[in-house]
Amino acid sequence: MRRVADLPGAGVQVMSVTVLAWLLSIAPVPPAAPPTAPTSAASRPISAAGSHAVDGAVPARSAAARQRAKVNEPASSGAGQAVPGAIATEVRISSEPGVVLAGTLYLPGGHGKGPYPLAVLIKGQGRYGRGGYSEIIKRLTADGIAALEYDKRGVGQSTGTYEEDPERLTADAAAAVAAMRRRPEIVGSRIALVGHSGGGVIAPAAAAADPHIVAVVTLAGNVGDGLPYVRKGIYRQMMKMIVGGSDTLVGPAADAAVTLLQARVDSRDAETIARLRANAVARFEAAGFPRPQAEQALAMIDVPEAWNANKFHSASDLKTLHIPVLAVYGTMDPMALDDAPAARAALASNRRARIVMLDGLGHSFQEGEVTGTPDGASNLGPYLGSPRLLTLVGDWLRDTLSEGGKEMGQVR
Repeated sequence: MRRVADLPGAGVQVMSVTVLAWLLSIAPVPPAAPPTAPTSAASRPISAAGSHAVDGAVPARSAAARQRAKVNEPASSGAGQAVPGAIATEVRISSEPGVVLAGTLYLPGGHGKGPYPLAVLIKGQGRYGRGGYSEIIKRLTADGIAALEYDKRGVGQSTGTYEEDPERLTADAAAAVAAMRRRPEIVGSRIALVGHSGGGVIAPAAAAADPHIVAVVTLAGNVGDGLPYVRKGIYRQMMKMIVGGSDTLVGPAADAAVTLLQARVDSRDAETIARLRANAVARFEAAGFPRPQAEQALAMIDVPEAWNANKFHSASDLKTLHIPVLAVYGTMDPMALDDAPAARAALASNRRARIVMLDGLGHSFQEGEVTGTPDGASNLGPYLGSPRLLTLVGDWLRDTLSEGGKEMGQVR
């Protein structure tokens, strides 16, 4: 007898803005909670050892760190954060009509008057503003590299309407780069893009459209093209939630959900949408969902955020890049099972690309005893704050953004 774990959240509306985070096994923003998976082989922590063609594996500090972390990103204060050693300047960036991004530019203290190379920091899925990159900013500015972070459109102090649309978010990243190139404190020819999670979709997209970007860093970046990538997430979550889930039943259910999403993308008529939705609900029931949960699951999936996933093409974008690219994943992040090999395949022709697995770290790259529960978050280190991550990313950006590259030494 199959059993389905409870769906997350108190209501569909709460979850709609974070549906992709749920589908892709990423901890959503509060107040929603990730789904509780039943104890089964499909829901146990995943190790990337052995089957992954990735280099640079770094050993964990303790065996306890081998459990998966599922913790929420720090909430944005709606303004820049204090970073020791950095000089913070509030900036406003004009993007598309009606959109003005509120950001904070961090300039290195004690490194002369500049101009400085720059890393533009791009947030992941969800209504995120500034905050969460403080440890990386601290490392960058200590090395003489400026950093910019900004509130997403419609979030914090940024104007416009919040929309988890890859095209709109890429336009905002491009606007941020253009604005920074006009500033006298910044070396416009030495700008790198750094994206975490969903930001790892936007960074390659913006770089692919801008030949003057010199480097890209993706941290737990999603790698795939359009709705087929979403289908993987739907399938993975269904297999986790259904005890004794069968591929012969879950596969058709995931296919039916994606067929519905594609119909939305194609602006099909209401009758067609209703028919495809009913078919998807029936497929979810056949896979083991009781009718109410099948309806709720489809309501969570069938939202504009998921339709817009048709617009992201991070695998294709990575393939076009021939600049230095650093892609970092944690072995305790379930997404790494698909994303790390996909990143390697997409970057296979780029001799200046590097894919690194950090042992024992989850999606948020935090050190500590990983329990996978909200209470366990208090035992973890800072968000994106693993010393191993900071050393890896900091050294790589320092060398890559140095004038002339490694041959010319460190960033001045």
